[in-house]
Order: sequence, then structure tokens, then C-alpha cells
Amino acid sequence: MDKLDRKKILYILIVLVFLCVFWGWYHFKTSSGAEMNVSGAENLNDDSSVSGNEKIMVHIAGAVNKPGVVTLNQDARLIEAVEAVGGLTASADVSTLNLARKVKDEEKIYIPTIGEVTETADAKENKKININTANIEELKSLPGVGDVIAQGIIDYREKNGGFKELEEIKNVTRIGDKVYEGLVESISI
Repeated sequence: MDKLDRKKILYILIVLVFLCVFWGWYHFKTSSGAEMNVSGAENLNDDSSVSGNEKIMVHIAGAVNKPGVVTLNQDARLIEAVEAVGGLTASADVSTLNLARKVKDEEKIYIPTIGEVTETADAKENKKININTANIEELKSLPGVGDVIAQGIIDYREKNGGFKELEEIKNVTRIGDKVYEGLVESISI
């Protein structure tokens, strides 16, 4: 009987070890997806070399439960950033946001509340188009930009990781000095 009890104890120990390993793996996976530090960036861990994926930092403000700076994987989506700050508040208005879009390093994203006016119509008319984030329709609204040039801008920024300077847009096929002069007042990076 003593031998039978030892086998039972051994099996129980093996099962417990297995459960502990699984729990540790699960806990590591769920906690390493995003880290948040509202008090400041000086205490954030730099674990970009741990997982092999590059990390980015994004500031989420507005109608979220815990506004602040989060560290995410480079290919993270806006919904992941929102979840990393505790989710949306009940008063959040996401009707103007694309929660499926990829976020960018050093970006600040503001989540408005329902009924909040974020921009006036005049401000939208005078607003410059960000050539690093604009979609094809926004790019086509620029003077001298049609389907081909708009797609060229998108292709260039995807290939080169975005524009660093406004003049870099001259590297896009069909954008020379004359087209650039017509664009420079309407674009930003």
C-alpha cells in the first residue's frame, strides 16, 4: 500500500508542476502584450530585445479608463492600445475612430466623449493633410494629386517607413518641384 501511495503522490506532483508551468506561461503571455506607466516614461522597461519584436510607445488620452502612455508591439492596432489603458469609458464616442488601424510610435490619440466637438468645420478646411497617415481619398484632395500620385505616396511611405521631411515627397514618382510647390502649403508630416 505504501508503494501505491507514493505513485499517487508522484502523479499529483507531476500534475501540479504541469499546472504551474501552464499558469506561468499564460500569465506571461497576458501581461507582456502591453505595459502602462501613467507617471512617466522614465520607469518604462525597454524589453524590445526580449521578444524580438520592436516596441512602440503611444499616448492615449480622453474617454478611456486609465489615460497614459502604453508600450505595444510595433504592429499593434488602436483597439489594442485602448484595451491597454483599461478600455473605453461609457461616454466614449468611437464613431469617428478606426479601431482597426495600426498605431505609430510617439503618436498621441485622443478619444472624444459623445457629443464632444473636436474640430470646427473651418478648422477642418484649413487643416493640413498629414502625408504619413492620410488615406488615398485625403491625398487625392490635395492640389495636383490624383489616383496615381496618391497611391505613389502611400507606396513610398510604406516602403520607407514614412516621410521624415516634407521635401522627401519629391522622391515619389510624378512629384517634381512644380507639384511640390502646389502641395507644400497643404501637407504636413
